[in-house]
Amino acid sequence: MYNYKKAIFMASALLCLNMTAAAQQVSLNVNKVSVKQAMNQLKEKTGYTFVFSSSDINNKQIVSVSANNADLTNVVEQILKGQKGIDYKIEGKNIIITKAKHNTVRRTEAKHQATAQANDNKRRVTGTIIDENGEPLIGVTVTADGVVGGAITDLDGNFVLEGVPSSTKNINVSYIGYEAKSVLLTGSAMNIKMTPDNKQLDDVVVVGYGTVKKNDLTGSVSAIKPDEFNKGANSSAQDALVGKVAGVNVVSSSGAPGSGSTIRIRSGASLSASNDPLIVIDGVPVDNSSIEGGGNLIGSINPNDIETFTVLKDASATAIYGSRASNGVIVITTKKGTKGAPKFNYTANFSLSSTAKRLKVLSADEFRKFAPTVSGVPSNVVFGQSNTDWQDEIYRTAFGMDHNISMSGNIMKKAPVRVSLGYTNQNGIIKTNSYKRYTFDGGISPKFFNDHLSLNVNLKASMEDNARIDESVVGNALSYDPTRPVRTGSSTASTDPGLGYFIWMNGNSPMAIQTDNPVAQLELQNLRNKLYRSIGNVSVSYKVHGLEDLQLNMNLGYDVLESKYNKDIPQYAGMMYTANKKDGTGLDFDSKQNKTNTLLDLYANYQHTFGEKHDFSAMAGYGWQHFWKKYNETTLAPDGTELFSPKHYESEYYLLSLYGRLNYTYDNKYMVTATLRSDGSSRFAKGNRYGYFPSVALGWKISEESFLKDNDVLTNLKLRLSYGQTGQQDIINDYPYMTTFSVSYPESSYLFGDKWYNTYRPNGYDRDIKWETTETWNAGLDYGFLNNRIYGSIDVYKRHTKDLLNTIPVISGVNYSAVLTTNIGEMDNKGVEFSINAVPVQTKDFSWSVGLNYTWNDSKITKLNTVDTEGSFVETGAISGTGKFVECFMVGKRPYTFYLAKQAYDENGKPIEGKFVQPDGSIDTKETRQASRCALPKSYLGLNTQFTYKNWELGITGHGSFGNYIYN
Repeated sequence: MYNYKKAIFMASALLCLNMTAAAQQVSLNVNKVSVKQAMNQLKEKTGYTFVFSSSDINNKQIVSVSANNADLTNVVEQILKGQKGIDYKIEGKNIIITKAKHNTVRRTEAKHQATAQANDNKRRVTGTIIDENGEPLIGVTVTADGVVGGAITDLDGNFVLEGVPSSTKNINVSYIGYEAKSVLLTGSAMNIKMTPDNKQLDDVVVVGYGTVKKNDLTGSVSAIKPDEFNKGANSSAQDALVGKVAGVNVVSSSGAPGSGSTIRIRSGASLSASNDPLIVIDGVPVDNSSIEGGGNLIGSINPNDIETFTVLKDASATAIYGSRASNGVIVITTKKGTKGAPKFNYTANFSLSSTAKRLKVLSADEFRKFAPTVSGVPSNVVFGQSNTDWQDEIYRTAFGMDHNISMSGNIMKKAPVRVSLGYTNQNGIIKTNSYKRYTFDGGISPKFFNDHLSLNVNLKASMEDNARIDESVVGNALSYDPTRPVRTGSSTASTDPGLGYFIWMNGNSPMAIQTDNPVAQLELQNLRNKLYRSIGNVSVSYKVHGLEDLQLNMNLGYDVLESKYNKDIPQYAGMMYTANKKDGTGLDFDSKQNKTNTLLDLYANYQHTFGEKHDFSAMAGYGWQHFWKKYNETTLAPDGTELFSPKHYESEYYLLSLYGRLNYTYDNKYMVTATLRSDGSSRFAKGNRYGYFPSVALGWKISEESFLKDNDVLTNLKLRLSYGQTGQQDIINDYPYMTTFSVSYPESSYLFGDKWYNTYRPNGYDRDIKWETTETWNAGLDYGFLNNRIYGSIDVYKRHTKDLLNTIPVISGVNYSAVLTTNIGEMDNKGVEFSINAVPVQTKDFSWSVGLNYTWNDSKITKLNTVDTEGSFVETGAISGTGKFVECFMVGKRPYTFYLAKQAYDENGKPIEGKFVQPDGSIDTKETRQASRCALPKSYLGLNTQFTYKNWELGITGHGSFGNYIYN
C-alpha cells in the first residue's frame, strides 16, 4: 500500500513540476566558468539537477550566463550553448540530457527498431546507487551500450535498465559532483557506490587577494591539499610540507616536539637580512620575526585545520606581496563550513618514538683501558667504579597523542559554519622534554541578498606549553666519563654542591670548567615556554547589484601573540658552578614577549568575458598594516636578588601599500598577467620609503590548440614565462636609518656627586638604507597525460639580487660605529625544478599513487663591497661559546661557504698532527684557512608513494638533500 501511494505521489509531483518548470523564473549570472560549475550553481538556486552521460557533453567547456528573472529553459540553453548533438527534457526536478536523434530516425522509428530487435537475447538489470556515506543518490544517469536511452535513479537510488544485450559488459553511471564510472556487469542486481569528484576543488588556487583556476596560472605556484600531506603524527604545520613541493626545503631545527623548522624557497635571496618566506594565514600576513623562547612561528596552527598550502615561488606569483616576497610566499587556507546538516568528525593519532641509531662510545671498561694510553693523561689517574651508559640515562621511548574533533555544517542553509578543537601531547625522546598544544578554530560564512553579500569570519586561538631541555645534554652524554655514577648517594645531597648528582670537584670546591652531568641538566633545570596566540579576520565581499562582474572586498585582520619563557635552576645545582655566577647561586630567569599585528585591506575585483573569447579581470587595492612588539626580561636568584640588570625593548613599524593585477585570456589559450605593488615602510627614510615591484607573465595552453585538443594521450600542456621584481624589508631592526641610543645598565652608570646616572650610547645608522631587490626570470612547463594519470611541471629560473645588506668597515669619525650595515652586495641564483606524479594502478578497491620532485639550485655572491679585493670576505657561522667563525661570504663563492684549515693526511689516510694543506697544495704547520665546501645543499629530492585498499592506506615518504656539508 505504501509503494502504491508513493508512486501516485511521485507521478503527480512530476506532472506538476513539468507543467511549471518552463515558466519558472530564474536569475543566474556567471562569467567564464565551466559547464559543470554553471550546472552546480543552477542546482543551488533552483534545486534542478542535470543528469547526463559524461560522454555526451563537454562539462569543462567555458560558458557565461546572464539571466535575470528569465525562464528556466532560457538559462538551460545558455549553459548548454555550444554543445553539439544533444537534446534535453525536464522531468520533475531533473534536466535530462541525451544525444540528439538523427534526421532519418525519429523516436517512433527508434521504438520500432528496438521492437524489431526484441528477439535478441536481452536482459533486465536493476540496482541501487549510493554516495560515499551510503545514502541513496537521486537522479543518477545510468546507461549501457546497446540500450536506447537509459535510466535515472529514483528517490531510493534504484534504477531499472530494460533490454540490455547479453554482449554488454559494462554500464555507465554519471552524476554532477561525482566521478563518472564504468562498472562491470556482475549480475542482474547491482549496488554501486559513487566517489566524490574533487577535481573541481583542485582547479581553484588561492593567490594574493583572490583565486584563480589552476589551469589559468601563469606563475610558478604549487598547491597541496590534506590528502597529499605527509601522513602520520604531524605535530606542526610545516611537518606536512616536508619533501612535498619542488623548490621548497624544510629542515627541522631539532628533533624536539614543537620545535620550529627552517623553510627555504629556492634557497633564499639574502645574506644579512631574513631568508624566511612570507606566511599568509587566511588573508593575514603574519610577522615572521623570531619568537623569544624559541617558539615555532606557525606552531599555533593545527595541521588538521588546514585546507591547502599554496606556495608562490616566482616573481609573477609573489610580486603582488611586494616588499616581503623575495623569499617566496606560503599561503595557508584553513577549512571552512560545508553545506548540509551538521557533521561531526573525530580523529585520534597515537605514536611511539625512539632513537633510530645511537653513536657508539667506549664502555666503562674500554675507557679504563684506553684513557691511560692517551698522551697527557697522568699515569696515576683514578677512575670511578660505575658502569654508566649516559645515552641510556637521557633517552627514552616517547609516547605521543593527538585528538581532534570538528563540526561542520550549514545554519538555515545560509551560513556554512565549522568549529574544531584540538589537543596534542607529544613527549620527546629525551627525558623531561614534552610539548602540549590546545587549539580552537572557528569560522562562519553567511551570504545575504541572493548571494551578493558574503561575510567570512575566522577565529583561531591556541596555547602551547613546551617543556624544553638544554640541548647540550646530547653532546654531554657522549663525552661524559662512563666510570662515574649519575648520583653520589650522599646523605647530605640537599646541601652538597651538585645536589647529590655527580660533579667534578677540586678538593672541596666544584671545578668551574667541566662538562655538566647530563642527567642533572634534565632533572634540575626547569625550562618552560608558554605561548598564547590568536589569529582572526573578518572579510566582507559584495557583488554589486546590476553589475555582478564587480566585487568589492574588505578584510580586517589581527595576529596577537604572548610568549613567556622561564628558566629555573635551584641553588647548588652543578650547572650553576659552570655558568651564571659560577658560585652555585641558583637562577630564576623570566622573559615575556608581546606582539600585535593588525591590518586593513580594501580591494576590488572585476571579471568579464567579451565576445566569448576575450576574458578580462582586474584587481586593485589598498593595504595598511601595523606591527608592534615589546620584550621584558629579569634575571634573579631564587631568593629574589637581582643578578643581572633587566632588559626591555619596544618597537613598531607601519606598511602602506597600493597594489593591482590585470589578467587577460584569449580563447582560453593565450594568457597575460601583470601586477604592480607599491609599498611604503616606516623602516626607511623618506627618500627611500617607497618601493615599486612590477611583474609580467605569459601563458600558452598548447593542449587547447586544435592540433592537440582531441589527443587521447596528452591531457594538458601549458608553457609559462615570467619576469618580476620583489623586495625585502625584514632587515636589521625597525629604525635602521635613525640615530638611536642605547641606555646603559646600572653597572655601567656614572657617579656624579652622590647620585648614579645612566649613560646613553649612540648606535651606528645608515640614512640611505633601503630595500633589497630581487629580479627573477622563470620559464615553466605544466604537463599531463592519460587524463592526468601522469602529471607534473618543470621550471627553470634565474634570480639576481641587488642592494644586499652587508656589514662593512667605515672611516672613523663619519659614524657612531666602526662598521656599518648598508646596501652594497649582489648575488646571483639559478635553478631547475622538476615534479612528476602518477597513478599507475586504479581499480575499484585498490589504487597506487607515486610522486617525485627534484630541485637543483646554485648561488654565487658577485659583490660585497665598494671595491672587492681577492680573498676579502665577511665572517659568518659563529660557533656558540667560542667566539670563532667557521663560514664566510666571499665574492665568487656560494653563501655560507666554510672557511677552515685543511687537514693533511699521510699515505695511509691518517691525519698528520699539526700539518695543514696550503692553498698551493704544499703541506706546512701554518693553519691557513681556505674557502671550500658549503653548508647549502646543491639539490634536494622528495619522494612519496601511497597504496590504498578499500579503507586501508599505506604511505611512504622520503626526502633528502645533496651536496651540503655539516661542521662537526
